[in-house]
Amino acid sequence: MAMALAVLDARQRGLDRFLGGTLAFASIDDRTAYRRVLQQGLAELEAVLVKDQLL
Repeated sequence: MAMALAVLDARQRGLDRFLGGTLAFASIDDRTAYRRVLQQGLAELEAVLVKDQLL
């Protein structure tokens, strides 16, 4: 359930608003890489949830 809510929230608000300040721990140079990993992870979760007809 939490994964589905995260995917839907990121889809609705956009990834940057979904993440908010969570990447503040990373240096500015590394944030793009962390953002990309999170974006890919959410896309993978969404694919599984859609395949299992949970979204």
